[in-house]
This record gives sequence, structure tokens and C-alpha cells, in this order.
Amino acid sequence: MSLFDDKLSLLLNHRLSWLGARSNLMAQNIAHADIKGTTRKEMRPFGQVLKHHGAIPNKNGPQVRILRLGAADSMNTKTEISREMEMLEMSRNVLEHDAILSTVKNFHQLVKTILSMSQGG
Repeated sequence: MSLFDDKLSLLLNHRLSWLGARSNLMAQNIAHADIKGTTRKEMRPFGQVLKHHGAIPNKNGPQVRILRLGAADSMNTKTEISREMEMLEMSRNVLEHDAILSTVKNFHQLVKTILSMSQGG
């Protein structure tokens, strides 16, 4: 087991994949916003997607390392597309994505610091 093979790293990676797929759906929604009667698409909730793919890490370790998302992981809603609401959701998505990347970056920096201290410098 490597240093970055833990359950938390795996879940963060899966969440980033889910956020990326969600961003793609929102971009499609924005592109179709001018078509009257078009309803918005949304990703299924993250926990539901993990269950569907058998990607929830358990005591035996991770079952699915790469989350391959497809059309079955999204759903059509009954609401019409609002470009403004999609832009707000996209902003929220970007903030969460950046927060996860910042967490990973800080973790890697901490590991580098610990390793350099253990080597005497």
C-alpha cells in the first residue's frame, strides 16, 4: 500500500471526477438554455453514484480506483434551464473543486516537509 492509496485520497479523487462530470453537464445546460422547453440535467447525488459503481471504500480497502461516469450517472429534472442558476451552480462547483485541490496540495506539502525533516534537512 502506497502513501496515497488510502480511502480519503480515493474519495477525494472520486469527488473530483464527479465534480468534473457535473461541470460538463452544467456547460451543456448553459448551451441549451435558449431552447424553449429544454429541461436541465443534473448528476445523481455523489453517494448514490458511489453506491451504483461499488466505489465506496470499505474495511477491505478500495474496490474501484477509477470512477468511470456515464449517462446513467445523470438524470433529467423537470425544471427548465435558467442560465443564471446554472452559472451560480457552476461557481459553487468550482469552489468545491478548488477546496479539494487545495487540501491535496497542502497534504503533499506536509508529506514533503516531514520527509525532508527525516533526512536531516
